[in-house]
Amino acid sequence: VYVPEDRYGVLSIGQPAVVQVDSFPGQSFPATVINIADQAEFTPRNVQTEEGRKNTVFAIKLKVVDPEGKLKAGMPADVTFQD
Repeated sequence: VYVPEDRYGVLSIGQPAVVQVDSFPGQSFPATVINIADQAEFTPRNVQTEEGRKNTVFAIKLKVVDPEGKLKAGMPADVTFQD
């Protein structure tokens, strides 16, 4: 998943998360943050404002618990990071 710069600082390795996909409404899949990118995936040419910094995103890798193999690569998903 990708997170904007303003959420990047509050995430940590091992942090729990919940993944939900449209194919399985009402079902949640537990996940754990396993990698946090140290460089932005997209940086606007000229970042001078707070609004411009929101366009910077960082890749976050999750390990998702899916023992039944329901999830497929490329499925759109919503992720909620737990505190």
